Amino acid sequence: MNRKVLIIGIDGGTWSNLMPAMKKGCLPHIKDLLTRGSSGVLKSTMPALTAAAWSSFQTGMNPGENGVYDFFRWDRRRQIGILVNSSNLRDTLWDQAGRAGKRLGVVNVPMTYPAREVNGYMVTGLLTPSIESSFTWPPELQKELIEAIPDYDILTMKNSALCPGRVGMETFVRQMRQNLEYRRQVAERIIYKEPLDLFMVHFQAPDIIQHGLWAYMDETHPLYDSEKCTFIFNQFYGHLDSCVEQVRRAFAGKNGDDFLTFIISDHGFQKHQRKFSLDNWLFQNRYVFYQAGEPTFKKPLLVRTAKKLGIGKILRHVMPKKTIAKIEVNVGLKEEHFDFDRSRVFAHWSCGEGFVFLLEKNEADRQATARELTTQLLRIKDPQNGGLVIEKVLRREDIYRGRYYDRMPDLLVIPQPGYSIAGGYKPHGPLWLDVDMQHDIHIGKHHPDGIFVAAGPEVINQENMKAEIIDIMPTILYYLNLPIRADSDGRVLQNIFSENFNQQCQIKTYSLNRDDHEDSPEVYSQEDKQKIADRLKDLGYL
Repeated sequence: MNRKVLIIGIDGGTWSNLMPAMKKGCLPHIKDLLTRGSSGVLKSTMPALTAAAWSSFQTGMNPGENGVYDFFRWDRRRQIGILVNSSNLRDTLWDQAGRAGKRLGVVNVPMTYPAREVNGYMVTGLLTPSIESSFTWPPELQKELIEAIPDYDILTMKNSALCPGRVGMETFVRQMRQNLEYRRQVAERIIYKEPLDLFMVHFQAPDIIQHGLWAYMDETHPLYDSEKCTFIFNQFYGHLDSCVEQVRRAFAGKNGDDFLTFIISDHGFQKHQRKFSLDNWLFQNRYVFYQAGEPTFKKPLLVRTAKKLGIGKILRHVMPKKTIAKIEVNVGLKEEHFDFDRSRVFAHWSCGEGFVFLLEKNEADRQATARELTTQLLRIKDPQNGGLVIEKVLRREDIYRGRYYDRMPDLLVIPQPGYSIAGGYKPHGPLWLDVDMQHDIHIGKHHPDGIFVAAGPEVINQENMKAEIIDIMPTILYYLNLPIRADSDGRVLQNIFSENFNQQCQIKTYSLNRDDHEDSPEVYSQEDKQKIADRLKDLGYL
């Protein structure tokens, strides 16, 4: 039997708002899949961040095997930040299926740039510098897509970078609907090329919507607004459901109705109300030091004024690049001022979590610092309400393993619900900041609990299942009757399939030779790095 699989990625998908949207009748197609299949919570990676989660999904391995815990990784030896890319990932779902002769298509999945040479088609996703970059396999597919969809945009955000509080909710939702449309159109164009055994399309827009508008959809949030919630559910989530239905219909039209559908997310969401500056706290408590006392990091007057007026993005479009380069200051690259000789730790942050690297050379000193720092962090209280701020501090050895274990942070700082870790040392800056709807794009923040739905002729109907994002790859390979890595961190979700189906199948494994710990090849030009850094800042990740 020639089994086929369709995967739909909903970035940031969470039952916290999908269930209420279903009750309002906005997700009829996804609801129908729920009533016929298996569904539940899909636990993300630790931390629950986009780059780490989608990397682990593609490989079935924990972040330590890929060396990806964030969009950047910090190189201990060279003491610099390095932008990650798909070459960090070894033996992905696409590689394994392609080797077995399966024809496949992959559209806009994060951590696929640069495009791999696959047995089919690939259009890369988040971390693609621009549509001027080489972002498809085969290469000629790029020209075809741009000619067919002239305004195609992988995710540059354009004016929506000004955050919904400035451009207005309706404009923000309209831009995110358009992003859904681009991906649907590309997905259908590839599906119609030929019968495919495995296909995936990823929708990034739900993550952006929830970062920006979570307050209006969360009934526990002080800014919850039922009318705005209904508008977002109808106009955005209703359209998302329509896109899912159209992609499934297109796949069925080319391949028949007998296929397995997976709907998955990389993480969930929760409200975000307070930010804690880890870098400032580390400086105040003498864990870190900066050269020549306290550097000013002061931006030029023009930059400060543009930021205050909210016209920074406009200046980027109307001013020559050379002029911009002269007036911009890389405030976030604190390595230029950081005193590595005197500091005991180095920390950075992303999307709410804090990463800490121990710097002392003596192992006993490193362990003492880890214990001391953990104790102090767990005691921090918010002066506004007296509550504890840090939920837990995890050690590297407790959560990571694999060939790039040594690249992972020594400590992972997880804040309490509603809080986030903010980074970037600012002299005399505050330790605490309230999240502001008018200026912050991260009104909602990531939660480890994502979603999964599996539906198909061999899938039994059940709810409240528990799975991890690393389980999806081995489960798909099992369904396709392909071997799974013997050392896979993920498990096959046999409990979603009928007993009769499982009796017909067996888990086959193969071993992958381990390779040397070499740095991933550099794939980004300096200009590309700046484009991606700008985009990640627009999204609130930097």
